[in-house]
Formats: sequence, C-alpha cells, structure tokens
Amino acid sequence: MEDIDVSIQMPGEITESVVDVSQVPEVLLSATGPALLSTNHDSTLISSYATDDGVQTLIQIPDASAPSEYRFPLNLPVGGQAALFDDGSVVISDGAGVATGGFRAPWAVDANGDSIPTSFRIEGTTLIQTVAIDADTVFPVTADPDLGTEWWGYYVQLTRAETKKAASVIANNQGAGVLAGVACGALPGPAALGCGAAIALAYFALIDPINRANTAGKCVVINYPWLALSNPPIGWTSINATTVNCRR
Repeated sequence: MEDIDVSIQMPGEITESVVDVSQVPEVLLSATGPALLSTNHDSTLISSYATDDGVQTLIQIPDASAPSEYRFPLNLPVGGQAALFDDGSVVISDGAGVATGGFRAPWAVDANGDSIPTSFRIEGTTLIQTVAIDADTVFPVTADPDLGTEWWGYYVQLTRAETKKAASVIANNQGAGVLAGVACGALPGPAALGCGAAIALAYFALIDPINRANTAGKCVVINYPWLALSNPPIGWTSINATTVNCRR
C-alpha cells in the first residue's frame, strides 16, 4: 500500500466489537485482514480495515433509531482540500493541487444485500456520509467510506486564468476541441492523447461546473477516472468536474 497523505478519524468510543463483514457483498468488500480499529457511535458499530490501496471503513447501522448521518474529520495535507464530484466520489489534493488520496463513491446495503441510497458531502475538513434509512429498512445496514490512492486516474486543477479561459471557450461556442486544449495540457503524453476524445464525450456535462467555478471567482478541477483494462491502466470511464479554491 502506498503512503497516503490524508487520514480519516472515526467517531465514537473504541470497542473490541467489529463489523460483521459476512453481510457485505463480496464485490463491495475491499478490506483485507482483521479490523485495525473499531468504535461504537450511538449504537452504530464502525470498523476500519486495511485495503490494497488504503483503508475501508465499514459502518453497521443496527436499527431505525440509529443516526442516519456519520461525520468523519479528515487530516488533510498542509494547504490541502477535499473536492466532491458529481459521481459521489471525493478527491483530496495537497497544497500544490496534486491529488494524494480520495474516497470512492459511497455505497450502503441492507441485510438482504439490496442497495440503500447514500451520499457524501464535505463541510470544511469533515467528510459526512448520509444513509437513507427508515422504519421499512431491513436492518442491519452496512455502508462505507473507502479511502484509497490513485484509483481516480488523473486529477487536474486549472488555474484561475485557465478556468476563465475554459468558460470563455464555452461562452463563445468554440467547442470540445478548443476546450480540450485548455483542459488536457497538464496530462502526461499517453493520457493527453485520449483526453481530447474524452472531453468531446463529456463536453456538455462540463459546461455547468466550469461556469459555476468561473462565476464564483474560483477554479475548476477536472477528474479523469480510468478503467483498469491493462497495466498501465487505460480507457476512460467518465469525466467529472467541480469547484475548488484556486491555488493561483
């Protein structure tokens, strides 16, 4: 496992009890080995496990009286920030705007293994996971924030000038090709070759986040996830963009 420049703090009191991972569908479980730490938070059991590229924290919600919201303070790199993307994932960057870690889009399942709506939000340096439980939910429910490294592919933060230029490209209807010239330039050679085609496919999805960032006087960050089809990983899955504070 690579070093991660961000860590997650678990709420609650330390306990020797651990989440029952046998109730987690195999496709969702990335934990390896025994629990590193477990806490009890308002009757909810939370256990943290090592994974191949980070840490998976499992939340086991016992019944409808338990909280539906769980707050995890983050220890970020100096000058770092967390960016929430439309696909539900969160990427952490350091003071130079370089991605150092992040959380895959969250999931939650009930006792039958059926999906339960869940989402992240960021408040300052706190990651908050909300799980949509009610009296009709089949308990226990298991959910996870999964912290890892480099699963996102490439993460590029545009400068304020580049964000303004990207917004200008959109306003003047200059098209995906010109936008790719702004957004793909920071990528390494092999990735840059595929970036233009990816920007073309995602062009209309990028318009709103770029305009929002520019209107707010902030910067846009673009996340280029990859599909690991080979070594090195190749193939684009989707492109996401969101607003962050400018580095320069």
